[in-house]
Amino acid sequence: MKHKHGRIIDGKRHVWDVEKLWELSKNLPVQKIKIDSIKELDQDCWFADSKSTPIPSIRNVALHCQRIINANMEYPILLCSDGQLIDGGHRIAKALMDEKSEMDAVYMTLPPADVIQ
Repeated sequence: MKHKHGRIIDGKRHVWDVEKLWELSKNLPVQKIKIDSIKELDQDCWFADSKSTPIPSIRNVALHCQRIINANMEYPILLCSDGQLIDGGHRIAKALMDEKSEMDAVYMTLPPADVIQ
């Protein structure tokens, strides 16, 4: 999987291929949402799991900043039906840096995970 979304469910890590999720959600409606309503806005989504993600060194933060700068704002963020973020953290950060209060989002129900570890 090139781009993945993972979360812990019942003590096991569930992982989805984000490109497959985008394909499943392509015909769902795009909605405007308040950025402040995004649950992960003040959570450590990029560096919390030190086993699979890098520590927040200057280099790693700079690499994330580059991804934020390059984020394509033409694409909405992808959220679960319960509002949990699936894809779009860098677009959210860019919208915040651009002092936006709203952004486009697509809500979907997650299918079974591609991988359970």
